[in-house]
Amino acid sequence: TFEWSIMASKSPKYFSIKIARFLMKTVGFWYPETSKEKWILDGILFYTLMAVTTSLVIVSLDFYYSWGDFYAITYTACSIMPVIIVLLKISIFILHRTKMMNLIKYTQENFWYRKYDDFGEKILNDIDNKGILLMCSFTFFVQGTAITYTLTPIIENLGKNASDRILPFKIWIDVPFSTSPYFEIFFTIETLALIHTAVCFACFDNFLCLLSMHVAGQFKILQHKLETIFDWDIKVSLKTIISVNKKRLNDCIKRHNELINYVEKLENIFTHTMLCQLLISSIMLCVAGFQMFLSQGTLIRRMIFIAHTNGCFFQLFAITLTANEVLTASQGMSEGAYAANWPFMPLEIFGNMSTSLILIMIRAQKPCCITAGGFFPVSLETCMAVLKTAASYFTLLRNIDDEKN
Repeated sequence: TFEWSIMASKSPKYFSIKIARFLMKTVGFWYPETSKEKWILDGILFYTLMAVTTSLVIVSLDFYYSWGDFYAITYTACSIMPVIIVLLKISIFILHRTKMMNLIKYTQENFWYRKYDDFGEKILNDIDNKGILLMCSFTFFVQGTAITYTLTPIIENLGKNASDRILPFKIWIDVPFSTSPYFEIFFTIETLALIHTAVCFACFDNFLCLLSMHVAGQFKILQHKLETIFDWDIKVSLKTIISVNKKRLNDCIKRHNELINYVEKLENIFTHTMLCQLLISSIMLCVAGFQMFLSQGTLIRRMIFIAHTNGCFFQLFAITLTANEVLTASQGMSEGAYAANWPFMPLEIFGNMSTSLILIMIRAQKPCCITAGGFFPVSLETCMAVLKTAASYFTLLRNIDDEKN
């Protein structure tokens, strides 16, 4: 049937949604169903702020005291930039927290918890499979980076005296951190802060990718409904045929407007974080690549930057790919309206309904998109532009390195 589906079970059956929900709840950003859950999420958010702030203090001091040493600066830059971008994202999302909660609630009720026909189920299954691949791969590389940071001192401390032990990040305070129990305390603090910061680094982009894929899927479902909207062979009176098909078209127009408004809300919440991320991504790729290929560190430390580079690249690819899907799917509405069975439309309503179809096609010529701070739409072309910029920065760093040697 053409009618929009009724609400399904309140528990999402798609694993990609469960992953995103788990990660977002882990940092304290999700729509609470009860007052108790709200208190729990507020507590988790407070812990998140404490963990990220602790990470920022540690890496900032390390960066400050490394000033003047080219290799140390590039090494610590890989640590401080992800923490800065995480703190910026959390700050922006706290400012937009009410909007985000409303967006999550709307997405649950209108995208995730609906029942769909066979075509809709196929679209959502495809989204689920793609979401699992993108989110699990990105999260794997991010957590892999955190784990390599943690394992590096463990491996390098083997065979050393207790007084020579090192931490994942150097502590620049007058405390004998290499001796017990200070070493164990600081190691635990740094590890907990590191892992939670890594979760924050992955969860927001995973969530944006999932929302982008789902709104793109809704555009595809609506396009399919437009293509099959008109049925002029119903064995009823002409007046009933006109009434039924007119209602179907009006429902599609209403849904199209809802999806446009949804993308605008998505844009309003994520546009500034997208700009910050893209600006820093090129620098992160450049510095991590420099440490991976040209630095004089040990093999285990090179593994940190291999994971860093993979994580940065996959993050950039995922957010630009899914943003590109929103752009192309919203443009596809024009093709759906044109493919509708309008040539057999009764002359009595041809003028009115054909005008509605033309307006849909005209509106689709201006595709919905997610921009970077309102400056430019994010697409796969953005990914290539950032990679080219990173390559330019890498060449610059290599020249500086050659001059120093």
